[in-house]
Amino acid sequence: MRIGDQFLECVVYLYPNEQAAKDGKEAGGSGFLVNFPRPMETANRVFVVTNRHVIEGLAAPVVRVNRANGLFEPITTNKNRWRVHPQGDDIAAIEFQQLSSEHSFRWVDLRTALPDHLIQDFDVGIGDPVAMLGRLIGHDGKVRNSPIARFGTIAMMPGDKIKNSFGADQETYLIECHSIPGFSGSPVFLFLNSTTRSLGGHPLVGIGPWLLGIDWYHANTLEKVRDKDGEVLENGWFVKANTGVAGVIPSTRIQELLESFDQSV
Repeated sequence: MRIGDQFLECVVYLYPNEQAAKDGKEAGGSGFLVNFPRPMETANRVFVVTNRHVIEGLAAPVVRVNRANGLFEPITTNKNRWRVHPQGDDIAAIEFQQLSSEHSFRWVDLRTALPDHLIQDFDVGIGDPVAMLGRLIGHDGKVRNSPIARFGTIAMMPGDKIKNSFGADQETYLIECHSIPGFSGSPVFLFLNSTTRSLGGHPLVGIGPWLLGIDWYHANTLEKVRDKDGEVLENGWFVKANTGVAGVIPSTRIQELLESFDQSV
């Protein structure tokens, strides 16, 4: 499965401060640029979208973006301008007006996100391929952001909700795709196989990729600690083991958050 290189250009990195951004410290996470014009308007309106848990506790989150000259630029944001989902979803966003022709970027047009009716019409479900684009800690890019792509498939459609760290029952897809620290806030795109799909009896051609949602969670199991011979230690210690399954908040929840920017607070 191939995803166009241009999709990587929507990814940004988030850090707790400017020095951490310059040094590529092992903190923060990923985010992405989204275009969501005001109702009845056509002018571009760009947001940075990430997880709430990525920016929670940061005094002034720093967004690291690429410049047209081949370098990156850390941009400090005002924490008070960030907004979180009104129902407690693990999503946060800020209207991002600092971009100019001096920056190298693309955005996701949220109007092309996967709407609920297409999930039914195209029979989206288990086994459909996805791609997650984000920050691999330790390989952030020394002079510019260099996100990587991870590929997988939908493992479970939204059903039973998972309690997030803010006490909300989180609607989520489960996908067979490794998520590790640094990938939180990554966009996840869905590919539809045009050879097996049809709508009204007509084959689909060139459909997607669609924005499925945002990565927020990786499922862990607890494994008993063993000695060098493989024997379980008697001290009762456990370590977390990544199952390779990630959680993705549906793109419709992102749209709800961005719509709240036009509502009175």
